[in-house]
Parts: sequence; C-alpha cells; structure tokens
Amino acid sequence: MRLSPGRRGCRPQRRGLSLIEVLLALTIFMLALVVLGRLVDMGTDREMEARYQTRGTRLALDKLAEFESGARSFDETSGSFDGPDDGGWDWTATAQLQDQVAPNFYLVTVTVSRDLKGQNFTVSMSQMMLDPALTGSAAEAARPDTSTTPGGSP
Repeated sequence: MRLSPGRRGCRPQRRGLSLIEVLLALTIFMLALVVLGRLVDMGTDREMEARYQTRGTRLALDKLAEFESGARSFDETSGSFDGPDDGGWDWTATAQLQDQVAPNFYLVTVTVSRDLKGQNFTVSMSQMMLDPALTGSAAEAARPDTSTTPGGSP
C-alpha cells in the first residue's frame, strides 16, 4: 500500500459516524422533544386558566348587574348558570349591609366557580350598591315627558 506524499503519517479520513455518536445525538433529540412537549402542555394550561378567568369575570359582572338592577334580590345567595357555554359554572353571593356608610347601602360579593382539571377555579368580585328594592328598579323609572321642548315652551 502506497500513501500519497502529502499524507504521510496521517490517519485515513472517516466516512461515517460511530454508534456512540448516533446514540448520543438521538438521546439529545429525545430530551429536546420531551422538554418541548412539556412546554406545550404548560402553555395550554395557562391558556385555559386565562380563558376561565375571562369567562368567570364576565359572569360575575353579569350577576352583579342583576343585583344592581333589581332583577335579583339580595336574599338570593347561590345558583348555577344556564346555557351551553356557561353550564359548568356556579355562583354564590353575599350582601353585607353597610349602615355606617349610608342607609340601604350594601357590599355585594359574587363568587363564580367551576371545576378545572380536578381543582376548583373561582373568581370573586365585589361592588357597593344601594338596595334597588328600596330605591326602585330601572323598570319602574318614568319616561321623560317629550311633549315639551327643552327651553320650556311647547
């Protein structure tokens, strides 16, 4: 066997990868896939929590608006939501009289909850409001007289 003059004493070039190099590359690749899969799962969980937070906030605000408008009395303390989108949500409400602030003034707290992967997910909101049963509701409001002009002359 004759070696070329420029390559004396050098090892011949390798043409492929050894088995250890291939196994090491596959191990690194598999670990990266596991980490990426876990990151996708975590992102999905955070998205679900954000969606439930938004939905729960909207439902709590809707329920507070029902109390404020007089559609619900302060005696009602719990219930569940109806509908295809809100079917898994439940609500509880407390109304605490705040006589030191003003008569018929209440602190109403609404808590909505739902099961999220075996854990209870809750959103609570509070609002100070006058008792609409004593002050009148929006349905009882009189319409303004439109027969006269704003300047006072008919």
